Amino acid sequence: MKQVFILTVFVFTTIHSFALNDKIRLGIVASPGITWARPMGKDLLKGNPHFGVDFGLTAEYWFAKNYGFVSGIMGGYEGINVRGRDYFENTILGIKYQDVNERYIFNYLSIPTQFKLKTNPIKDGKFTLWAQVGANVNFTVSARATFSNPIPAYYPTITAPYISIEKENIMKKDNDVTLSIPGFRTGFVDVRLVAGGGFEYAFDERTSLVVGFVYQNGFINAVTDKDAKKEAILIRNMNLRIGVLF
Repeated sequence: MKQVFILTVFVFTTIHSFALNDKIRLGIVASPGITWARPMGKDLLKGNPHFGVDFGLTAEYWFAKNYGFVSGIMGGYEGINVRGRDYFENTILGIKYQDVNERYIFNYLSIPTQFKLKTNPIKDGKFTLWAQVGANVNFTVSARATFSNPIPAYYPTITAPYISIEKENIMKKDNDVTLSIPGFRTGFVDVRLVAGGGFEYAFDERTSLVVGFVYQNGFINAVTDKDAKKEAILIRNMNLRIGVLF
């Protein structure tokens, strides 16, 4: 995440050094909030919400006075929890963990592709209301799993009937979770519907404070495995967006 932040600041500083016309605005934004899982089948259950945040550079191109296109580059952190996997109930040794809490932590890069509209200035020209809708394309750069209980091995032995999962790197093809669930691995790309709105407060003709709320709805399974492949684990989040536009 430190490298993503440094890259974002460098790109912003470099681009901002060039003269920009009135149709282009750059900004730095941060969006802390909550993230949760949405299992799509009857087996898995969603756990408690988890903290998440994204931040980075945003670039707006206004092709008309009140209508624009938004893109940029963002880095993010988020976590989800799921529980109730039936797969752990039926094992060779008869071990039954019906309520293993599965916690997943992701770091990602995100490319926004969104449409934005805004009102004319109100309140003495200081405030502008805005709404935004579109998609984010997220690329996972790291993913870790921690399970609340040891899980039964797919091929148990007397010395290793079950496996402890603690901050396991699930981007690897043969990670420790695969010793229990064959084919288990994180997804690498997610496409998310994004919708939000808020206000801008103008400090001067070019600089504005941006505040709003943004909801994201994932469409691609966060993990891939032979146990839950028909029960996709989708990611949802709600964030408070704060930033400065120039």
